[in-house]
Amino acid sequence: MSLNSSLYAGTSGLGNTGNALQVTSNNISNMNTIGFKKGTASFADTLYQTIGTNAGVSQVGLGMNVDNVSQVFTDGSLETTSNATDLAIGGDGFFVVSDPGSEETYYTRAGNFSFNESGALVTSGGHILQGWYVEGDTGEEYGAITDLILTEFTSPPDATEEITVITNLDSDAESKSMVLSNLFEYDEENGTTVNSDGYEYQTVVTAYDSLGSSHEVTIYYDKKSGTDWEYVIACDPNEDKRSLVADTDSAGLLARGSITFSESSGDIVSMTMEEFTGVIGNVDISGGNNTIEDVHFEIENFDAIQLDGYDFEILYDETSNTWDFDPAGTLPINYGSATVSESNATTIYINLDGDPENEPDLKISLDQDPVDREALSFDVNNPTELHVQDIQNVAYGTDVADIETTLYINDASVMTTSVAGIKIVYDGADWDWDGGTAPSKYSSAKIYGDATQCYIDLDNSNNDDDRKDIVFTFEEEVPGGLNSTIEFDIEGSTAWRTVTNDEAEDTGYYQFTADFLGGEFGVTETDIAFNIGSKFNGNNWVNNSLSSTQYATASSTIYQDSDGYASGDLTGIGVISDGLVSGTYSNGQEIALFKIALADFNNPNGLKNEGGNLYSATTDSGAAITNKPGQNGLGTLSSYALEMSNVDISEEFVSMIELQTAYEANAKIISTVDEMMTTVIGMKR
Repeated sequence: MSLNSSLYAGTSGLGNTGNALQVTSNNISNMNTIGFKKGTASFADTLYQTIGTNAGVSQVGLGMNVDNVSQVFTDGSLETTSNATDLAIGGDGFFVVSDPGSEETYYTRAGNFSFNESGALVTSGGHILQGWYVEGDTGEEYGAITDLILTEFTSPPDATEEITVITNLDSDAESKSMVLSNLFEYDEENGTTVNSDGYEYQTVVTAYDSLGSSHEVTIYYDKKSGTDWEYVIACDPNEDKRSLVADTDSAGLLARGSITFSESSGDIVSMTMEEFTGVIGNVDISGGNNTIEDVHFEIENFDAIQLDGYDFEILYDETSNTWDFDPAGTLPINYGSATVSESNATTIYINLDGDPENEPDLKISLDQDPVDREALSFDVNNPTELHVQDIQNVAYGTDVADIETTLYINDASVMTTSVAGIKIVYDGADWDWDGGTAPSKYSSAKIYGDATQCYIDLDNSNNDDDRKDIVFTFEEEVPGGLNSTIEFDIEGSTAWRTVTNDEAEDTGYYQFTADFLGGEFGVTETDIAFNIGSKFNGNNWVNNSLSSTQYATASSTIYQDSDGYASGDLTGIGVISDGLVSGTYSNGQEIALFKIALADFNNPNGLKNEGGNLYSATTDSGAAITNKPGQNGLGTLSSYALEMSNVDISEEFVSMIELQTAYEANAKIISTVDEMMTTVIGMKR
């Protein structure tokens, strides 16, 4: 019995040592397998036989068995690659992958991922990596863990919402124009909108519409006097699709304004802006729910609008759910037959010629439902040179004609109505209107002055600076008398709307409106902020670290940019340590695509090896604990790297020597028992 037991003990050692050697050989064979974790075999003794001895009952062992084969989940060394989707986990955790077409989930440390023909991020075996989709602009994940499939192969375009133009304007420059915006005239042959003789400097910045087409926006600058400059913002007239401007002589004119610099530092002190509205101007709505931003005009028949028409006013009647001209008001002289041909609460159709058989000439849309007696007023401007606000046809009386005289327009915006044949007279003490009465269109206008200067305050602002709207300066004193006269015409327009400081408070910058696509009722219009390096904080203009200046050096552009962009094609993928995967596109944009998930287990040794570098969860491993890389003890990711096997060949060779020795020793036991049994059999002979 003892010899047989010894034989079986040796046999168990022989067989189980071979099993342990199989673990070692598997480690060695997978020493170059990506993400492989080596195994270790441990032994345990088996059942014992009880025998009687002089000392009493004792136990004799019957051999050994493999106690456990466990895996060592220490990190393997990293190998760098040239593929952004080659990923390695530094620390604990497993990639979560799923079998396409099923709900079977597996786990792996092998990060050699690539995109398949469907855009899915897959392992070499075709299993799809799991994670969360994220918001493209913030990178914040949403929804449940799912297959990561790339769908953003192109970056959609984005319309420009802000242009930044930082310039230095030469303090030694001379004024080249009286009112810069009056010089606007498109030269199709040269592609210019303002003659170069009329301005000091220009710069061009590219803006984009919502479909990704690029458009050049030009800013012209000219000095007015001292530290005051004026600017005009324009685009190619052929690309200006604003309904109230397109097809007029003023197409392409977007906005104008002024910039005031400090005399001592050359920094920005303040600025203004007027937006060019076009054929319809001086819009106002009151007494209800709508604001000016809620009112949209669409011109259906430009031929019906060839003359100025001021002070249109229509009222809403809640009972009939219609709009009509104010019965207590008077229609403009040039449009005395105008009628509201059709209307409801939010849409108004107007025939300017009053013929109901004709199609409407003007359509108006409102964003909000009006209330009873809500009032909408507006002007119609002659589309020919509708942007011009100027003094024209100046003629001096005989006592003034020989005196060198300078005409200066300080504020063109007050010239809202065209009036011909205005005459002023100097009586030796004061300037006054011919006949003592101001033109009816400017009934509140005032004149101030003496023998060497004359100020005309068209809007009766009564401010020492603001009242100097029109200034005549004489090199010699003007003698008083009937021949000390000046006659002139005012070319007026209400096509300019002052952008208020309240409108600038939201972004800190004045905004002008552009429309490069021409959608009905202005649905494709874009408000573009004009950033010259100074922000309005509600009270004052505060300069940024980089801002426009007026220094005694040549005018130049220091920096320019716009925040819009065209569409772009995917050119690359990037993965950062927290698992966020982003796409880089040919338009320079980087868009967050998704975030990779990692999983860990309370007992990783309980995982079941499925082959193909995959593990599956078991009851021994426990349920997967899933989170984002770098959180709750999970490792972080390295891109352009693969985790190699953690097999140490020197350790495996030492283990192999140990197992070989054990195997030989157990084999020796069997051969020894065999010899002893031969001796026993020989006793019978």
